[in-house]
Amino acid sequence: MSERKTPSIDLEAFDDKTSTYFSISWLELEVLKILTKSQKSVYKGEMINRLKSKYFEISTKPESSFYAIFDRLEEDKLVSLSEIKGEGYKKFLSITQKGMFEFKRALNWGISTIFEGMVESLISVLNEFCVGIMGCRKENDFGIISPNNPEFLVPESCNACVDPGDANLFHRFNILMPYAKDMVIPFYQNIKAQPDNIPLKSDYLQRILSILSLGLLEDKQTDELIDEVHRILEPGGKVVFIEIVEFESYLFESLNKLTHGFDLFVPKKGTSSLTQFAPQLLKKKIERVFGEENLEIIDMREFIFVVATK
Repeated sequence: MSERKTPSIDLEAFDDKTSTYFSISWLELEVLKILTKSQKSVYKGEMINRLKSKYFEISTKPESSFYAIFDRLEEDKLVSLSEIKGEGYKKFLSITQKGMFEFKRALNWGISTIFEGMVESLISVLNEFCVGIMGCRKENDFGIISPNNPEFLVPESCNACVDPGDANLFHRFNILMPYAKDMVIPFYQNIKAQPDNIPLKSDYLQRILSILSLGLLEDKQTDELIDEVHRILEPGGKVVFIEIVEFESYLFESLNKLTHGFDLFVPKKGTSSLTQFAPQLLKKKIERVFGEENLEIIDMREFIFVVATK
């Protein structure tokens, strides 16, 4: 059997206007996945055997059902059916460029759904965290250091505490880091800042949340931001740094690869990806400024919370 390399994908050729494919079943996705991983054409009979051996629930499915799936994929130009010289009249399945595009889009959707689920869990924890651990109340001067958008960063409890009237408006700050997207958080003063220069006076805020901000900065900048956070906190004030924990994870690697360094979810920092932190390294960075006795570490598996008191 002659080898056939998987075609390269020209994403520009398949934008939302030119790609008309509407839906795809899990079994069709599995066919595309097998073709993507095989890097060569696969005989239809072999494909059927692979699918049946992998999924018990379709092991008794008649072959005609699989042929209908292959025909639909060919009709939608996601696969091509062709003969290979020396193999008689056998028909072999190959993934097309459009098939590669649709498969990648489906993967991105699936993984983004998982990531959004992680974010929902994080926000749920933060809603309890604001009051239970941080002791945040409406009267506190509050700041959020954010690299991204409101839905990703702001706990609902924080917004619930905000009085949209003028009296409270100037006590809530969304401090946008250099890589922030052009989005603002309602009812907060949105100010752009550099890690080494947050334009707020010293000893000013009582509570600060920093969510995935350090992970978007270079190493030197993380130290500068921690210094600035310490400066703008009033004595006795609290900050929580929330970052992704360093761990071996196929999910993280897949997210990183398929989202081009998480730029679908968080802004890119040059050519680098979102940084994962070893808990001890993050603790060491923060205790340099706040002191070890003023830190509390909360391990959330994928995320780590470091609560520091000035």
